[in-house]
Order: sequence, then structure tokens, then C-alpha cells
Amino acid sequence: MYELFILGKLIHRPMHGYLLQSIIDKALGPYQRLSWGTLYPLLRKLEQSGLIAAQRGGSSDRRGTKNYRITPRGRTRFFELMRSPGNPGGQYRELFRVKLSNFGHIGKEDQRSILTEYRALVAGIVKHSEAMSSEVRNAPGLASAERPYVLDAIDHQRYLAASEIAWVDALMKTTRGNHGKRVANEGSTGSKSGSYRRGRASARSGSDPQE
Repeated sequence: MYELFILGKLIHRPMHGYLLQSIIDKALGPYQRLSWGTLYPLLRKLEQSGLIAAQRGGSSDRRGTKNYRITPRGRTRFFELMRSPGNPGGQYRELFRVKLSNFGHIGKEDQRSILTEYRALVAGIVKHSEAMSSEVRNAPGLASAERPYVLDAIDHQRYLAASEIAWVDALMKTTRGNHGKRVANEGSTGSKSGSYRRGRASARSGSDPQE
């Protein structure tokens, strides 16, 4: 998730570590933070892998701040990560938001593929919640005083997933329209991918507020 976020941000322009950390923290929300102990080892790893390159600041920068830029290999890796299936693990929502914030770099087909995949994932949560509700209602060993609260907890999960499905369905309708087309180079291959910039604030979750 962080690798994709960093590569997506560096496509816009070179950045130093402090700015990247600040943007990531804002995207994660008020209750999560990315530590320096996580960010800088990741930046070193990306640099060693040839996905990003670092350059010290100019003569006016007495601190010698490192500015990172994406390489052609990094651009190729970015599009690979965008198209790779999401892992339905604990951070699947965060990964989806990162991909969503990078929709400006990909074409309509890839946008719809990501949305369709995420819809299927949350639909699986709805189906699982409904099955669990049925089990709890018929569980003979569950105390009658406890049963309604367990059902409330399951219904909360089902409600969140169902509301996400409705949101994704509404967003997928906008990908059929033509709201202004941009073109992005896909890595070092030289191929092109059209993209659609939507004016909805909700579609910019996780984006750089300075852009």
C-alpha cells in the first residue's frame, strides 16, 4: 500500500521524505500515522530496487535534503501495482483508497476493473454477514440476552459493506461518461492510458491537498 502511494505521488513531481510522510498521514486519517522508522527504510528499498532515485538539494539547501523522483522502472511498477488484485486482508479498504486516489493516472478500463473487484470483495462481506446472522439466530448455546447485541454487531458490518456497494455502483456510472480526458505515460513502455478526472470531492480521498 505505501509503495503504491509513494510511487503515485512521485509521478506528480519529486518530493522529499518529510513531505511524503505529511501527505501519507493526511491520507490515512486522524487516527493513523506512518512512522519515520517505516518510511525511510521503504524509501531506501525503493531506491535500491531502482524504482526511485534520490538527489541532494542544491547549494542553497544547507541541510542537503534528499528529493526523490520516480524512475521509468518505478512507473512500470506503479501500473503493475494498480492492476494487481487487491488482497482481502486487514488493509483492503486503505489499499482501495490509495488506488482510487491514483485514478487520474489510469484509463477508464482499469478504473472499472478496480471498482468491480472492490465491489465483489465487499459483496462477499455482505454475504458472509447474512450467513452469520442466520447462524446466530439459530445458535442454541447463545444466551437470549446476548443474541440481539451479537446480531447488532453483525448487522453493523453488513450495513457498512452494503453502503459501500451502493457508493461504488454510483461511482461506476460516472466512469461511463466523458468528463475530460487526460493521458499518462505508462512506465518506460511508451504506451498511453486515458484517464478521467471527476469533480467529486469524494473521489479525491487520499490525494495531496497541495495539488
